[in-house]
Amino acid sequence: PIRSAAAVAATLGLLAPLPAGAATTTDDTGEVALTMAPGNQGIVTPGEQVVITLNAANAGDEDLEAGEVTLERGVRRLSTEAALDTWLDTGVAPGSFVEIAASDIDPVASQAETALTLAIEDTDTGTDDLAAGVYPIRATYRSGEQEHVAESVLVSPQAAGTAGVGVIVPITAGALTTGLIGAGTLSDLTGPDGSLSAQLDAVSGTSAILAVDPAIAASIRALGSSAPDDAVDWLDRLLALPNDRFALQFGDADLATQVGAGVTTPLQMTSFAPYLDPADFTVAASGEQSPTPAPSVTLPTVDELLDIGATHDDLYWPATGTAGAEVAATLGGAATVVVPDSVVTTESAVARATADDASLLVYDAEMSAALQEASETSAPVDRSAQLAALTAHAMLSAHSGALLVTVDRVDGRSAEALRDAILAVAGLPSRFAVDLDALLATDPTPVSLESVPADPERVAALTGYLDAAADLEHIATVLDDPALLLSNERATQLQLLGNAWLSSPEEWTDAATAHQRRVDAWSDGVALVPGQDISLYGSNATLPFTVRNDLPWPATVTLTVVPNDARLVVQESTTVVIGAEQTSRVEVPVEALIGSGVSSIDLQLRTPNGRNLGDGQTYAVSVEAEWETPTMVALSVLVTALLVLGIVRTVRRHRRGEVRSDGRSR
Repeated sequence: PIRSAAAVAATLGLLAPLPAGAATTTDDTGEVALTMAPGNQGIVTPGEQVVITLNAANAGDEDLEAGEVTLERGVRRLSTEAALDTWLDTGVAPGSFVEIAASDIDPVASQAETALTLAIEDTDTGTDDLAAGVYPIRATYRSGEQEHVAESVLVSPQAAGTAGVGVIVPITAGALTTGLIGAGTLSDLTGPDGSLSAQLDAVSGTSAILAVDPAIAASIRALGSSAPDDAVDWLDRLLALPNDRFALQFGDADLATQVGAGVTTPLQMTSFAPYLDPADFTVAASGEQSPTPAPSVTLPTVDELLDIGATHDDLYWPATGTAGAEVAATLGGAATVVVPDSVVTTESAVARATADDASLLVYDAEMSAALQEASETSAPVDRSAQLAALTAHAMLSAHSGALLVTVDRVDGRSAEALRDAILAVAGLPSRFAVDLDALLATDPTPVSLESVPADPERVAALTGYLDAAADLEHIATVLDDPALLLSNERATQLQLLGNAWLSSPEEWTDAATAHQRRVDAWSDGVALVPGQDISLYGSNATLPFTVRNDLPWPATVTLTVVPNDARLVVQESTTVVIGAEQTSRVEVPVEALIGSGVSSIDLQLRTPNGRNLGDGQTYAVSVEAEWETPTMVALSVLVTALLVLGIVRTVRRHRRGEVRSDGRSR
């Protein structure tokens, strides 16, 4: 039976883990959890039923007896966010409570849960003429001698549409160690069950402001005709969305780390040469001028690869908790930096601000954290409870003007959970959705920002990469296109700076260390292989030397050989092309103008533009050229003697044969 309610439904299913939420209460043994969530984010409307969902989970070994649930509403409003937090955390609220509904609840088996939904008439809840505000509600579940209580809120809104609200949502691919996303990974991410597909499913049809990692678009376009169909469809779908948007830095790279390492302009991609295969961009030619016209190849430009359909190109959004005064001072002069209000010092809550010369958009950190938690919560009842609490916070917030919130970067959340979080923002009472233009058009409020030091370990890693830049630029000149190495390195650096790594510090340390080893190896990627001193037998010979190329691209180098004795004549310059990740033999002709003796030669490997590659090497040359003349004389005498001996033996055999023939004829 149910009292003071229009309808009730109960379902029984397997126990699912219940993450902590604003309306979840667990007993002292941790075996019974009661969760309560009002529908419609807790917002009540006169003339409409109030829907309350309860979930009783029994993680114990004993079944719970059939019981009863009683719902009560506080008669006094919660007037501040502090009072709201106290109520949700401790169950303490001012004033008395009145019962609004009660219902029987079925037994709950061990390791199972029961969900109960109550649809209560507004006249029973007292919400038919409730004054605007946030009201506490609680559910008491009694089973045998056990009693469990859960708290939540109902929100009676003010007049609708009095101030704007914007929500920024990231579109990112997660932590990567490669400059671009490979075809196989793209297939997984953009397939029906992929993370990127879930993100587009979540934002489609919402007013979310999209912050898109352009590395995703570049990865798809760089594959040309080899791009997976799902990835191409995903990119088309992204570009077709009408949502306001801006580009994150490539790889969603950590801006605070760059500023901490002394970078004044965020690192950019200037080439994608190592990722573009002309065969993927070959277009068959047509025309009557030739029976077999040559195909044409047009490679995409950097801007074409990175295009995400941005409506604004001058925004930076550092990861929450990483950026403060330092980042704003460095980047905010030429662009707008998006920062949390937790680093802003001001007497009133604002969404648009300036700090000295820095342009800022300021988001509510507490509400954004609640949205992020809700977007990660898989259980619908828990998520609804969290969003009801968020709505109450927004109702009590000091933001009387425009409000900006974010649903920060998280990998692997479901489309349903993310979409619920986004729609909750659009459904906030007394708010209407606004875009970036509206937020940026708001008169800015002067504020000051707190200092937020960058992570020293990440700064040290980036500093190491930057310190190696000169060596990499030098070694890159051995390539036909130096951008093959330099842009590959830049793309990988930015991916390793990606904010997705912030939640996995140990894995990031391993990846960053491995990359530093590769940078060190590439800085010495082409060099002479040390050899041994040389013994030269003869006045003319060819000296062999070995050059290694550890780079994944062919390298062109010049070997110079300088003798330290005028009586040694060598080919002073020899150019050779060494295959990718190979060693090559370089042969240098030499002529000795001395009969014998010891001299030396100096070797130096150089780039095509004449700069040294590594240290030079010196080899001692021991010349034994005089052995040739006596050896040739001895060989001539030996050959002559053998010829004479052969002739003599032939004549003697012939004479013996004649004598024997004459004897027989007698």
